[in-house]
Parts: sequence; C-alpha cells; structure tokens
Amino acid sequence: MNTATDHPVEPTGPGGGADTGEPGAGPTGGGRTETGLRFALLMTVVTAAGITMLNNALAPTPDDTPGDSLGCMLASGIDPDGKNLTNILVGAARPEALEECLSGVPEVEYWKGMVATLFLLAVAALVFWWLPRRRERWHRTLPIATVDRDGGLAAELAELRETAGIDPRVRFRVDPARTTAGAVVYGRAGLYTVCLHNGLLVRRGTDPEGFRAVVLHELAHLRNRDVDFAWSSTALWRVFVLLALLPFLFSTGRILVTGLSGRSSSPFWPGAASMLTYSLLNGLLLVALVHLTRADLLRRRELHADAQAVAWGALPAGWDQPEGPRRTSLLRARLRRAGQLLRTHPGWAERRAALADPGRLSTVGAPQMFLTGVAGSLLVNALGVIPRPAGLGGNALLTAALVAPVLWLVLRRSVLRSTRTESGLRAGLWLGCGLLVGELTNGNTSGNEWLTAEPEYVLALPLVGAVPAVWSAQSSRLEAVLRGRWPRGLAALLNGLVTLVLLWGGLGWWRASGRLQAMGLTGEFDGFRTFVTRTNPGPWQDYAWELSASTASLPTLIELNKSVPLAVAAVLMVLFPLCLYARHPGTGLRVRPTLAAGAAGGLLCWAAFAVLSYALHLGRPGTLRERTGAFQYVQLWWLLLTVTAACAMTAAWVAGFSGRHWLLRALLASQVVQLLGYAGIFLAVSADGCLGPMDVYGSNCHWLPANGRIILKLALAQSVTSITLFSACGALAGAGVAWVVRRRHGKPPTTPATPPAVARSWPALMTGGLALAMSLTLLAAVAVVHAEGPASSSASSDGARKFRELLDTPPTARAAKVREWQALAWLTKGGLTRFGRISVAFLALADALRKAGDQKPNANGKIRLDSEEFSRLCADLAKEAGAAQTYFRVPDADLQKKWSNALHRLDRSGRECVSALADDTPTSDKNGDDTFLLSIDDMPAAVKELTLVLEELRARAAPS
Repeated sequence: MNTATDHPVEPTGPGGGADTGEPGAGPTGGGRTETGLRFALLMTVVTAAGITMLNNALAPTPDDTPGDSLGCMLASGIDPDGKNLTNILVGAARPEALEECLSGVPEVEYWKGMVATLFLLAVAALVFWWLPRRRERWHRTLPIATVDRDGGLAAELAELRETAGIDPRVRFRVDPARTTAGAVVYGRAGLYTVCLHNGLLVRRGTDPEGFRAVVLHELAHLRNRDVDFAWSSTALWRVFVLLALLPFLFSTGRILVTGLSGRSSSPFWPGAASMLTYSLLNGLLLVALVHLTRADLLRRRELHADAQAVAWGALPAGWDQPEGPRRTSLLRARLRRAGQLLRTHPGWAERRAALADPGRLSTVGAPQMFLTGVAGSLLVNALGVIPRPAGLGGNALLTAALVAPVLWLVLRRSVLRSTRTESGLRAGLWLGCGLLVGELTNGNTSGNEWLTAEPEYVLALPLVGAVPAVWSAQSSRLEAVLRGRWPRGLAALLNGLVTLVLLWGGLGWWRASGRLQAMGLTGEFDGFRTFVTRTNPGPWQDYAWELSASTASLPTLIELNKSVPLAVAAVLMVLFPLCLYARHPGTGLRVRPTLAAGAAGGLLCWAAFAVLSYALHLGRPGTLRERTGAFQYVQLWWLLLTVTAACAMTAAWVAGFSGRHWLLRALLASQVVQLLGYAGIFLAVSADGCLGPMDVYGSNCHWLPANGRIILKLALAQSVTSITLFSACGALAGAGVAWVVRRRHGKPPTTPATPPAVARSWPALMTGGLALAMSLTLLAAVAVVHAEGPASSSASSDGARKFRELLDTPPTARAAKVREWQALAWLTKGGLTRFGRISVAFLALADALRKAGDQKPNANGKIRLDSEEFSRLCADLAKEAGAAQTYFRVPDADLQKKWSNALHRLDRSGRECVSALADDTPTSDKNGDDTFLLSIDDMPAAVKELTLVLEELRARAAPS
C-alpha cells in the first residue's frame, strides 16, 4: 500500500491475489492469474513489435530498389501509387514466383530483426538484474537494525512475514529520506526487499494497525510474485524504447520527411507516405497501449493486494486516508478521472470501495477489455514477420491463444464471484472495439488510401469479440451448478477451448476475407462474379441481383465453412449447454419453450420454401437441361438464404424475449430451425416433380432421394458453420433491440434471480435428450461433410486454380517512374534469365535442324531424323516456355498479352513436336503439312514476339 506518487515510472508496489489454483477462488478472486496473462500478452506485443521495428530500422531505404525485396514487389507489378486492394491481388496472382524471388534475397535481411530482438531481450535481462542494485544505491537505504534498537520492529516484521508465508530470505530496509507513511518492494527471485519509509516507522507508534496493513499489503505483492511482473515489464519497456522504438521512429520519420520534401528518387513516393504515417501512428499507439495497460494492471494488483492484506488480518480502517481537495467543476472532475487512467495506484476512495464490496474486483472493466483488444490487434499484425509452422493456423491462432484465456478467465471470475449479473456483452464489445481501433491505426486495411472502401465490414470486428464473450459468460453461469472438481474442471476446459476457437475463427476470417472485403474486394474486383458465371453457365442476365448478392457473400462463406475446428466449435456452442442441462435441468435454460420457438421458426422456414419454390416454378426455363447451371445455382443460393434468414430471425426473437441465457437459448432455437430447414431441403428436392405448382426441376412424379442428398450435401458444405455464427449475431441484435425498447419504456431488464436446482424429471430428461440428439445429428453432419478429403480438396484446388487465372490481367502503373522501375525489376529478377533459357533451348533445336538439313536425303528423297534427340529438344523448349509462364506477369497489359500468347504457342508447339515424333515417323521437307513441320514452323515467330517484348521493356527500363 504505497502512498508515494513521485516515482510513477518504477513499480512501487503492484498488487495481486493469492493463487489457489482455481479461477474465482481465494480472497483476490484469481486476479493474479488474469493480470499475469495480461502482462504476458503485453510483453509479447512489445517483443513482436520489436522484431518489426528493428527489422524496418535496419532495412535499406526504398532508394535501394530494385536490389532488395522491394524489387520483387515491383517485379510482381505492385504500384505504390495504386489501390491497396489491387496491389494485394497482384501479389496473390503469382505466389510461387514471388516466393522464389524473395528466396534470392540475402537471409540476413529476413533474420536481422529477430537477431536484434534477441539482443534486446538479453539487454533487458541485464537491466532487470541491475535495477534493484541501482535503486538501493540511488536511495541509500539502511538495514532495519540501524533503527531497531530494542529488536521489537524486527520481531513484528518476522511475525507478519510468517503470517503471509513469505520466504525468510526477504530483506527489510528503511529509506530515511522518505517521510511518507508508505513502503515499496523491489528485487528479483531470491533477493526481494521490502523498503519501509521513515514516515511509516513514525506511524507504527501512533497507528500500529495501519502499519500492519501497509506491511501486509507489500508482502502480498511478494507472495504473488508481482514484483517480477512489474520490474521485468519495466526493464523490457525501457530497453525497447531505447533500442527499438526510438530508432524506428527516427528512421521512419527521416524517410517520410525525405520523401515528402521531394529529395527522394524512389518510385515509392508519394504512395508510401500514408503507409509510413500509419507506421508512426502504430508506434505511438503502442506507447499509449503500454502505458495505459501497465497502469491499469498495476492499479488492479494494488486492489487485490489490499484484499489479500485484509484476509491476513489487516483492519480496513488502515485505508481511511484523506483524499485530496475535491473539485466542483464538471470539466475538472472529468479531467481528473481521465488522468487516473495514467496512474499506477488507485485513489483511496476506490480502494475503500473495493474492500467494502469484494465483488468489484471480479467485475469486467471496460478499459481492460478495450486495451486487451488493442493489444490483440497489434499482435496479430506484428506476428507477420515471425516464421511459424503452417499447421498452426498463422497469426490469428497465436493471437487468440493469448487473448482468449484473458477473456475467458475475466468473464468466468466475474460470473462466479461478482455480485453483479455478467452477460459478457459489454466485455465482448469493448474487446471488439479494441480490435477495431488497433486495425484502423495499423493501416493494413486502408493502406495508401486512408479510408476503407467498405467500412461496414470493419464494424464486424466488435462482433468478433462479442460472440465468444457472451457465450463464454453464459456458459460459465451454467457451470456454477456443477459439483465436484473434475466436472467443473472439464466444463471449464471445454468452455475455454470453444472461446479460443471462436476468437481464432473471427480473427482468421478478418485477416483472410473480411479485411479484403473492407478494401472493396467484391465491389471493385469482378473475379468472383466471373468465377461463378464460368462454373455455372446460363442466362445470368436474368439473375443479376442473385449473382451480385451471392458473390458478395461468397468470400465470407468460404472462409467460415472451410475450418473443421470452427465447425465443431459452432456445434459445441449448442451441445455444451445442453449437456449441462441434461445433468442439471434446473439451470434456467428453459429448453422446452426454446424448442417450441425453434419448431415455429422451422415451420416458418418451410412456408418460405413453399413460396420460393412457387416463384422459381413460375420462372423456370423450358427444358431440363436449361434448368441446370445458373438456375440450379440460384435455387441453392435462395434455399441457403432462406434457412439462414429463418435461423437468424428466430435467434433474434428468442434472445429479445429471454432473460437469462438469452444467447444459449437463441442458438438452440436456431439449431432446431437449421435442422428442420435441412430436412425441408431434402424433402423438396427428393419429391420434386410431385409438388405441382412448387416443382422446380421435374414434371414427372418420382421419389429421388439421391438428388436430395446431393443438394443437401452442397447446402451443408456452404452453411453448416456460418448459419450458427450468423444466428449468434442475430441474437446479439435481437437482445440489443429489446434492451433499447425496455429502456425507452422504462421497463427493468428481464433478468430473474438464479433458479434453485431441481430434481431431474422425465419430461426434462426427455427434452434434454431430444435436444442432445439434434445437436449430435448436426455434429455428425459436420463430420460427414468434412470427411470427404480427396474429392473436396481436389475440387477446391481446381476452383483455386481457375480463380487465380482470373487475376491474369496486370494493372498498368500510373506514374512513368514506377513503370521504369517495374520494367527494370521484372528484367533483373528473372525475366532475362527465363528468356535466356528459352533462347538456349530454341537455338539448340535450330542447330539440330540445320545439321539435319545438311544431310543427303535417302533414295526416296526423305531425310531420316533422330527422333529421340529432337523429341528431347522439343520437350526442353516446351518445359522452359511453361516455366516462364509461371513467372511474374509483364507489368503492362498489352505486353503481358503478347508475352503470354508467345509462351503458349511455344509450349503448344513443343508438345506437338514431341507427340509427332512419338511413333518415330520419318519426315521430309516435301511433306509441308506434316505435324512435326507445322510445330517447328511456329517456333521462330513466337521467339521473335518474345524478343520484341524484351526490347520494349529494356527501352522502358532505361529511358533516354
């Protein structure tokens, strides 16, 4: 309980709670674990940011292009002045070529940031070891024996140390220069020191209970190893600022000033100005994040240390300290509250309130979740420079593995210990808002355009935090009825795993799909539309709206439904609460009315199917062949849209009229609708032809379950995960609307008290069993859909190949300087090398033909060729032409078309030459229509076309 505030930088007594091994146990409510995880997250962010910053600070300036990795970017066709989305698509068009090009960059460039960061961590460890020694020398503290003449002080301190269960090796010292009635702890493992201020010794004579409270408070810090957290974070942050942040800000600022002043000859100006500005903002945001997060953590640890001291026998009267003068001005009061966010110690009023109401320590604070979200957003972007196994799932999984435990533990402790009702919605929204702020400040979404093209996708980030938070909080409330260590431990583990997967799925969707859609992928890039129309031919002019809507949702559906862990987690969102209900029906989940609401939603879905089938029947093409392709795609899309809408509307309705467990009930009802909707799809397609005005395809009545299984399998593959997640978002919307309506009408929130546990009854058990069976059915459907590995993967691979073919039209840079550098980079990074290989193969074939022409013909006037040699030469030429096709596209649309056509002709001619010689057929120059001669005749023209393209690029790369 340190009252000194003149040294805000040093850790003067962070607080923490006793660790009992179980969240929510002990007088401090598991605060030690939660703050420890947040400390770990913060330090991980600092370390990962150090890698990026040091890598950028040590990297060459853009003026060195195209001699470094930036040259590979220019060679791929990236235009620094172009749109951010266009540049991303350009980089994705030839990933193999880009990887090959970057592999030629010296390895030290890639690893230098990591090596420098290891050096930074080593320096931080030395500083951590040195700081306690520096403090003792700076403050000139004295041993206790110098002021304890009768030995009473040492005996009392030993008694307090034994009460707290502290290692006897801890040292007590006195700071004679400090007149405040406080104390401070510092040191490291095995060498901890409690330094008592001189004013505290005076207080011992006038207020012995206050003296005991201060000492017990400081010993609580030692008991929970809070000193290690605080001093290690201080050491790492100081070293990071000195060795990474300041050099990064200096180098980035210098490049930015040089470019804006017009003294830079780099082609990356002015396009790089916005990205460098975002980098500077990102560095400043990290400074604010570290200071605010560290202050918040230390304040919370102070409150936990107060609670621990009271649990050890300190009297709450020791915290009756006078506050400073109160301000009557509203503006000053608000400024004072804002200033408290920067303080590492809470005020006396806040401390007394926390001691009077221990549940306050377990409530979820908006600042802590917001700062956690900002940290997660910075981390998921900073991890991009760190190598990692592909099987881990990338940056999103590593970030979720640090953020999800914080979210889960905070909510679980709040539900189990707080006196306030915790829904998780407020915590999740603040977490998502932190993700949003970090993403906007990072600049990856807007790039060099400052504003995103589709900002509504950015607004989905709060839902990424809200859905797992609300589910975790409400599931934790259900766990409270469990008895026994193992059942509660298993339930807590499943809760944490599902929360982790949901958060990972949300972050993964954002990085893989949501961010691109926010950049305007579906609005400005026509590849999805072309892909759908090519795959499903038909009169798409009649389905313009359906085509636009389906292609806009296609990236999200693909990303959400391709992950098996996310699909299992989506089912467990319903299955897990039902298992708890089956064990304890008196949890207040109210399964039977929820199933009834789901059945009503399913009937509504079937009615919508009937209307949809009738509408499709009226507009269906005349022949059965015409009803495939586009028409079949439109039907499947409408069926999925109907099921999704019915599930989301049912979830919103149930959530709006529910009190406790509104998300869990909404998900259960939506799953009933989902299963009934799938059953309706199977029946409608299987009985098509027997439904009269609702027939979509057939006109003859036949029961064809095979057709139903085919359509149902397609529906499951595209919706089994996304419908559950969309239903959760619909439930959030329904609950939000209901809350607004109640507030406007002055009605209290419908949150009844926790119902008492009741004995099992047969109706409850049957209802729970039915719900479990339905959940297991959907889980089995997930397993069946994702079990078809080879067929699904081959279809996905073929689709990806066709989609990448749509990216084969390269953009042309707007600035002449950029076009010059692109041409130079394209030539030097592999273009000349590939053309040289083609030239060598062609000259070898031409030389062999010349030698064969010098031979004397046979008696029949024909020339006998060595088919094996010519077949090898033709195959080499076709191979080199095919390899050149995988290289970067020529950074000009017209030249790329000529280059691609010439390579295609060479590849085709070479393969035709090999095919013609396969039977060892003798040929002669008289047989002009021979396949062999036709293939040979087209090769010189194709090589000449390639030569003209290279000459044009040379002229552009070296202007006069």
